Amino acid sequence: METVDAKKGRDTDGDGTPDHEDKDDDNDGIDDSSDTDDDGDGVPDHEDEDRDTDGDGIPDIDDDDDDNDGDPDDTDPDDDGDGIPDEEDEDHPDNDDDDNDEL
Repeated sequence: METVDAKKGRDTDGDGTPDHEDKDDDNDGIDDSSDTDDDGDGVPDHEDEDRDTDGDGIPDIDDDDDDNDGDPDDTDPDDDGDGIPDEEDEDHPDNDDDDNDEL
């Protein structure tokens, strides 16, 4: 059961660990670093306009701080807080990889 705590953020799988700290935030058995659909909605992360990484109620597309770490995304080397630098992160829209290979 998904929960959202204003201080901790979204907890998609309801395990008590906020998504931005959870290595498998949808509890599907696939580590988030290789999961191409973190929220399990059937839409690949790089196409998901409703994605809200930090669970603050603001979709990432409109959020200046996607992982709610206090660093604005335009200067944050890891916008979604998954431990993978944006330029290496397969699900980050601004990396140099071809998103078609992520499907």
